[in-house]
Amino acid sequence: MKTLAISRSRIVRSCRAFLPAASFMLLLLLPASCERRPLMEQSNNVYLDLELDTDIVNYEVTGLPDVMKVNFYHPDTEELLYEDFTEADGGPLGVPPGTYDIVVYNFGTESTIIRGEDTHSGAEAYSGEISDFMKGQLTSLLSLRAANYASKGDEVQEETIVNTPDHLWVAREFSVTVPVQVTDDPEPYVISTKASTVVETYTIDIREITGGQYISTVSALLSGMVESNFIGHNIRSENPVTLYIELSVDESGTSLSGKFNTFGKFPGARSELTLDLLVTDTGGGEHVFTWDITDQFDDNDEQHLEVIDQIDIPAPDGGGGGLDPDVDDWDDIESDIII
Repeated sequence: MKTLAISRSRIVRSCRAFLPAASFMLLLLLPASCERRPLMEQSNNVYLDLELDTDIVNYEVTGLPDVMKVNFYHPDTEELLYEDFTEADGGPLGVPPGTYDIVVYNFGTESTIIRGEDTHSGAEAYSGEISDFMKGQLTSLLSLRAANYASKGDEVQEETIVNTPDHLWVAREFSVTVPVQVTDDPEPYVISTKASTVVETYTIDIREITGGQYISTVSALLSGMVESNFIGHNIRSENPVTLYIELSVDESGTSLSGKFNTFGKFPGARSELTLDLLVTDTGGGEHVFTWDITDQFDDNDEQHLEVIDQIDIPAPDGGGGGLDPDVDDWDDIESDIII
């Protein structure tokens, strides 16, 4: 049975209730007749037992996060009350007794950003927009795509183009009561939980390419994707965005392939993949292709996207792709060296 800590002031008040004032003053000068108990210091003997789910489709976990952040929220007001940091498998926590909603996530990701974590429902994971430099590189691509929308009679809307997010492991526990403890308690109060990623990884292949060896730069955009995730309740945002995706040409020059992360497909939105192939040589030009791949996200447990279409990249004027330097033969030059 645990003994509750009782402060000295409470002991004195309990004695005063049964003694007249004069007798009480005398009591202060004499050994106390009331039973005294040692003051026990309240401790933060709390431990987080954390497991990370590393079974992720199309993604190989090569190393666990260095730091996990733990947020403690008021269950009614949703206010952030306390925060702490642990390792990937958990660790001791410094939190006073109370009842909390808890959110744990890996801290310090490169492209995934957390905002609004002052409230439980407002904590949001998102990836930032691409740089202004990158937007400049995509000017002609965006113009061609806008013209394509206009030709179909679709309304051309300004879209937000974002980077792909990093995987973010998140664990949630609701109404966890941390009890009052004392320093001589032999065992810590353990909070056990499991964190899973809120990000999906897709692979993509584009086949039947002719002249792929002439391609020097590949830019790809995928519309109709989810902007963010409200990690406190694992709720996806209601804003669609366009992802910038990196693809590469295989050695045979007949296909493009890549892998990208996303917060998911936005329900009801059309997902169009737009490909911009640039041949950097005189007359090489720029080649833009667009496909509607919305239906490929349905019942796609393998999270693999595929486009099979005849793409012909003509040879540039110089007869080859990219830089084609011409170097003259070496000439022998004799020179005296003064020592």
